[in-house]
Amino acid sequence: MDKHSEYHKLIDFISNWVELSKTDIDQLQSKLIIEHYTKDDIIVKPEQICKSIKFVISGVYRVYLIRNGKEITSYFNYESRNPIVASFASLLKEQPSNEIVECIIPGKLISINYAYWKSLYTISESFNTFGRLMAEFNYILALERIESLQYQSATDRYEMFIKLYPDLLNMIPHHYIASYLGVTPESLSRIRKTALKK
Repeated sequence: MDKHSEYHKLIDFISNWVELSKTDIDQLQSKLIIEHYTKDDIIVKPEQICKSIKFVISGVYRVYLIRNGKEITSYFNYESRNPIVASFASLLKEQPSNEIVECIIPGKLISINYAYWKSLYTISESFNTFGRLMAEFNYILALERIESLQYQSATDRYEMFIKLYPDLLNMIPHHYIASYLGVTPESLSRIRKTALKK
């Protein structure tokens, strides 16, 4: 796949939300960079200030924190779910990240400097609208995640995971999934066995 075909994955994604003019597309494409990642590559490190947003072309990526020596997975990024990759708190507040963003299945990301991305908001109504829609979309995702952890049982969270990330169950290590669900790997194994019996 050539560079411009890969760029069009991002352009098509944005175009699902807003209409882009040729000028919009040219301004966007002029600053895009394609980055290649292998398994275990760290994209955002702890205490690093995140200065770019990235879009998934291929691969799977994990956002997590470390608390008391334990990894707590916040969410996964891949092409068909959460394709925009960043440590958003660090990006928006311009402060060191508490999160780690890691590649867990090799792939490629399209990257753009966030300062330039924000400048597009001021010169393009379409990009300004897209930025607002993405902020609203990510706010809803965050609320759903909080409500899941606060109000759902582990079994309910597992069933929701299957709906949200149907491709990941057989692609990534199960201890990452257990971390995302807030359970031990042993508990996840029991939940999966029970679910298979239904």
